[in-house]
Amino acid sequence: MIRNSIVGCVFAVLIASTAGDVSAETYALKETSCQRKLRVVRRYEIVTQKGNPTVAALPALMSFWGETNWQLVKSSRSTYSEPPDKIENTSDDRGQPRRYYQMTWNAPKAGRITVEQTMDVELTCFNTLCTMATLPYADNVLKRFSASLGADKNNKINPNNPKLQPICDLIVKKSRSAEEVVEGVCDWINENIKFVKGDGTSDKALAQKQGSCTPMSRLACAMLRRIGIPSEMVDAKFIGSEGGHAFIEVYFPDAGWVFYDLSNWSRGYKSLDCLITTGWSYRSGTPENTDWVEGYFCVEKDTATYSDRSETGSRLIRKSPQGKKVCSVTVVAQRQLPFMKPRQRPLKELILDTTIPSGQREYSDNVLGSTETIMKPGLSGK
Repeated sequence: MIRNSIVGCVFAVLIASTAGDVSAETYALKETSCQRKLRVVRRYEIVTQKGNPTVAALPALMSFWGETNWQLVKSSRSTYSEPPDKIENTSDDRGQPRRYYQMTWNAPKAGRITVEQTMDVELTCFNTLCTMATLPYADNVLKRFSASLGADKNNKINPNNPKLQPICDLIVKKSRSAEEVVEGVCDWINENIKFVKGDGTSDKALAQKQGSCTPMSRLACAMLRRIGIPSEMVDAKFIGSEGGHAFIEVYFPDAGWVFYDLSNWSRGYKSLDCLITTGWSYRSGTPENTDWVEGYFCVEKDTATYSDRSETGSRLIRKSPQGKKVCSVTVVAQRQLPFMKPRQRPLKELILDTTIPSGQREYSDNVLGSTETIMKPGLSGK
């Protein structure tokens, strides 16, 4: 890939909020990406009433890319024991955003229909985030992403909690850039919120000083939104495990949406180990009444040798100001390179936008060579 060619020394200048206060950090950057190629197989069994119309909505796998992570669905295909008569794209916002392939059988011949989805996926993590963003963000940015700055409809993310103000003020005071504010929020949560399994709101996590990845992420979003940095929750699953996961994506005006993981020490890297799915449940029933069917239907296999270089991709030449430790994501305060195309829409919004057909991206991806296809009746049959 083009980005693999970033080799050698990069001199990074962090611009402080006060004029004349400038400090420099020098890094030696080696090969800055690690890639994983997977074949994801999902198997479903649809229970029908012979001869009666049956509908099933199966979750789709989403593609996305940004400054630090890419997840590309290179191909998507399905086989059926009995091909459906119609397939449509749909979505909902029940708990987490989901995109579906909704299939209809007008008069199924069998009492059970099996569907197998096979997707070839490339997961790529880059070790460098290039951003020069400072606070406050411009008014047009805040207006554009206003939906990612307020409380959510269920108040699970509550940036209006007055107890957040002194914490956020101290983090902003110590930071010289927007990225350092985000890092400061992540650090505060890691130092003050104990990881305990279970669900909860941002208010509950703050009050009890504990929570799992979900309440941790909600609290991070609440803090960042109060500060004035757009942020969103991301739902995912671990590769090779039935366990789910939650982390956040944060918006930088010059870098787009970037992932951060609140319950993992190497923030921004964990998303390489997660497939951004739209849930493991699917809906099944008659056209008039569909019910949720819970289950786990994924099998992931590496189709190419995977080499984890997350901790060796960059090396700090000398200590940086304030003793900031460089982990898996190296922050390089330089303007984005010409071939970097920041994602300007949060993943949640992309998933819920049913006007985007499967296989179509937010912008041209000819360089990436995606060959994702829309599932069609009779594409392949057993």
